Amino acid sequence: MSFEPKYELCPGTELPKAAVNPGNPQPLLSPPLLHAPPFLKGKEDKDSRAISHETVASDKDEEAPIFTTSRMLLDPATGRLLYIGDSASLSFLQLVRMIVENVSGRSPFTTDPRRHQILENTTSIPQGFRHTHVLPDSQTALILVESFFINTNGILHVFDEKLFFAELERCYFDPLKIDPSWLCLLNLVFSIGLLLASPAPNTIESNTIEKLRAEPIDHAEIFYLNAKNLNDPSSGFEDAGYWSIQALLLMTLYMLAVSKRNAAFAYFGMAVRSAFALGLHREETYVIFQNPERKSRRNLWRSLYIFDRFLSLSLGRPTAISEDDCSGDTLKPIEFSLLPPPIDSSEINFLGLQASLKTCHVIGIILKKVYQTRRVSTKLAQEIAEECKKWHQHVGPSLHWAQASTATPSQGVAILHVNLFYCHSIILLCRPFFLAHLMGEIKKASGTPMLRPQRFGQRMERFALACVIASTHSILLVQNAFDRGILSRRNPVSLYFLFAASLIVLSNEFGQVYVNPPAKARINSAIHIMAYCAETDPQALRLMYILTTFRDVVASQNDRPRTRLLPTAEDPMANLFTPLEADFPLLPPPGDERVRTGSLSEVLDLGAMPGPLTVGSDDSSGEEAIDFESFWNWPLGAQRFDGAVVGDGSVPLYALAHGT
Repeated sequence: MSFEPKYELCPGTELPKAAVNPGNPQPLLSPPLLHAPPFLKGKEDKDSRAISHETVASDKDEEAPIFTTSRMLLDPATGRLLYIGDSASLSFLQLVRMIVENVSGRSPFTTDPRRHQILENTTSIPQGFRHTHVLPDSQTALILVESFFINTNGILHVFDEKLFFAELERCYFDPLKIDPSWLCLLNLVFSIGLLLASPAPNTIESNTIEKLRAEPIDHAEIFYLNAKNLNDPSSGFEDAGYWSIQALLLMTLYMLAVSKRNAAFAYFGMAVRSAFALGLHREETYVIFQNPERKSRRNLWRSLYIFDRFLSLSLGRPTAISEDDCSGDTLKPIEFSLLPPPIDSSEINFLGLQASLKTCHVIGIILKKVYQTRRVSTKLAQEIAEECKKWHQHVGPSLHWAQASTATPSQGVAILHVNLFYCHSIILLCRPFFLAHLMGEIKKASGTPMLRPQRFGQRMERFALACVIASTHSILLVQNAFDRGILSRRNPVSLYFLFAASLIVLSNEFGQVYVNPPAKARINSAIHIMAYCAETDPQALRLMYILTTFRDVVASQNDRPRTRLLPTAEDPMANLFTPLEADFPLLPPPGDERVRTGSLSEVLDLGAMPGPLTVGSDDSSGEEAIDFESFWNWPLGAQRFDGAVVGDGSVPLYALAHGT
């Protein structure tokens, strides 16, 4: 039977031009869709009606499929449609837009003309520019290299810092004897150091950086192009060596910093393949090297692993590194209790790398078991939460977020990166539960009739609550770095995590799910920081517009009673990382005898709940499973022509893909 869908757009809905064939006005849809997407309506194949929308309630634990919010976004520069998966904030953003538009109507937030596009920056160097490969003066070089090591602390360990500075001194003493491959790496370090530099004002460092940035030509891009001209690691990729893996990873970071995410994804894939070819993933290959070389290779492999998880979660694409393929201690972090106290920035970087490594291990589990399967239950979430709570074993006191106010710039950046990764692992795990709660509260407030009564159980509520707590704390972490003057305008890691957390906090305010006293101040702070970054970063400018228009929608909402409360203390984030005995109580909703706490550890500890429930128990205490299909009934109350509820559960890629 041929499948010939006949769809028409809902009023006011636009599709990207790339999704329409010029010779045929009908949208190009991925072959055959089981059900119409939310913004399309019309006839469907008769056989598709046999698909049941009923979700069977589990008798053992609360379970919920992940929302199919994958998207194909247009790259305006090339006309390509690029895949963005479920874990990405851009996918979550589109789901929020759908909710907001059906509750509050059309607004600049929901009708954003660029909502179907992905920002991919373009080069600014004029054609015909001559590359002289001239190195900056030695003082400028030292400032740029120092900026590189400061601003990559906790997530990147490509070089031994002391050895690199020693090689830099030899380079300026006798540059003709320096290998072109090392000069390539040096120019990449210059480029990233200039992009990420955030020196204290009225210092030699700030005067030097401002002078470079004030010139009409982008010197960061010049350094990057010089590196490629000296010895392009992507040329002759099949013969890649150890230095080329280092270079490709640095190029990945550069591309992320200049908002070229797809290019970063491509370069990173080359780096990982080359690393596999050299055996960096296997412990037994290290025995032929001396100890310094072993440490260097292990740290490079761990840096690749951290960036692999970051790219995967931020783009919603499959991971490139599987832990099953690795052996020995290549990806095993060391507990801080087994390490001596750090005495310099290189040791703090190593310690930060261990903490980020542990978090990325948890993130990998979440991506595989939750977002790849598109289902999550409280039982699975609790198992992962137990792994999250082990994170503190790999973080020493020097990386505790409370140390940020007195930390050196190098230590402060490591604290920022390490704690942001940890908070986002909690957000990633708990976001499906928060979405379920958000949609349930909105439907309840609208008086929409439901197919069957729904109860948001205690265990699911714990994870939804943790999502809001971790998001609010993420904003506070970035704000602390900003207040101390160590936040880079072009840091892709902090920028992404700040945006992801801000979306959660704004969504909570829109749905009025939890009372979050510092929310208004945190959102204003996040937008202010975005504006600061937007002075040089086009990606930040785009994100600032999204957050500002969303905030305007939230501000226009009429207040209504909230059924769940966050702490009434001055700042509910203050005890996020405290031991359980230091927790303070939250105010429960009226008639609710439960006592909840502000500590993320206890919020995620389902075994501490009253009653017979224990961690790992199959007893659901009578709580029903949530039917996520009913939450995709947007617009509220919409019905299919055959009487069944319209849902998105079967739409694989936001209904947009190349095809004929």
